Amino acid sequence: MMNRKWLLIFWLLGMLAPMAWLARFIPGYNALFEFVFAPAWMHWVSHAFLFGVLSFLLLTLLAPRDALRPSRLLLVLGVILAAAILQEAIQLGYKHRAWGGDEWFDLGVDLIGALLGALAWWIAAHFQPRQIISNH
Repeated sequence: MMNRKWLLIFWLLGMLAPMAWLARFIPGYNALFEFVFAPAWMHWVSHAFLFGVLSFLLLTLLAPRDALRPSRLLLVLGVILAAAILQEAIQLGYKHRAWGGDEWFDLGVDLIGALLGALAWWIAAHFQPRQIISNH
């Protein structure tokens, strides 16, 4: 099984990769990308999913077993917020536009996703065998 630290790194790099920008240069990929992400609801679901998984992975590494302290949750939410701001900045960079309401909305969805990921981690820590949460 892949080391969880590497999985976290690859997940974060994948989240920050400018996939919409790359889609502009690959016609078949662009059509698929537009089909999947054109509906607003799918954009929101994908944001929540990406940041929920990131939250789950971070908690798996930072919170041994089921010991979730408020300080660790705040640390994870801070990392999530930094990653979300960076992702939005990358997107705005290749779109050549300023920060606006859409970006604030995305940040909110990202933090909701992070909280859902934390809830999923908590459920897994309390109701699943301990081996799932182990860092080994």
